[in-house]
Amino acid sequence: MGTGERTPLTVGLALSGGAVRGAAQAGALSVFDNHDVPVDIIAATSAGTTVGALYAGGIPPKEIADLIGSMTWPTATRLAGRKRLGLFTMSPFAELISERLGGATFADLDKRLIAVACDIITGTRVLITEGDVGRAVQASSAVPGLFVPVEDGDRLLIDGGTVDNYPVTVPYEAGADVVIGIDIGSQPGTHRPRRILDVIVAAAAVRSKSTGVRVVDVDIVPDVREFASFDFDAVPEMYERGRAAAEEAIPKIDALLSR
Repeated sequence: MGTGERTPLTVGLALSGGAVRGAAQAGALSVFDNHDVPVDIIAATSAGTTVGALYAGGIPPKEIADLIGSMTWPTATRLAGRKRLGLFTMSPFAELISERLGGATFADLDKRLIAVACDIITGTRVLITEGDVGRAVQASSAVPGLFVPVEDGDRLLIDGGTVDNYPVTVPYEAGADVVIGIDIGSQPGTHRPRRILDVIVAAAAVRSKSTGVRVVDVDIVPDVREFASFDFDAVPEMYERGRAAAEEAIPKIDALLSR
């Protein structure tokens, strides 16, 4: 290696769960693109997996936010029926993600993706790194009680937030030199749940706050606490909140990557 040459750092990104607040993560990623912040490895949970999968597949952040904002319960879910292990199935959502990515598998993505789920049978964390991306998103986002778990051999996979809602250690374990996190799930809410769906998701968020380890080089926390879990109308504002939080972090990121 010649004088003055540097070995590029491997940059990891950790994306937390947080339902529709994932739009703020898309906003932050738009700032990353504007400032040419490289991302090599993405570890993501639940809503973060949706954002991370689409971003890893080359979908622009604004389009990711627009997709989130266009979601409705009829287009993303359907009733699970009797004797199912959840009120709804997310199969339509998984199919939509898969279609948007052209049926991509993990091997087809532009960036390395690690989707975090939980095996409800053993209570252990499961890191999904291969297979159909849409199905992985479904597994990582299957909030227990609300959505039907995803069967994977002997495993029954549910929302990764049950065991690791902010998977900041995963990129390090996968070989990242530095990790940037975008957390949309740890802030205390300022609104009262309006529907049973809000109660279920809020309870899952409370449980997840005791999981994970906050050891990360840059911790970006967009201020989205005032928004409900499924406040689709607020997606544009959440997107801008994510942009603002990321812009504040850019000097620290630049300093970190130029070391």
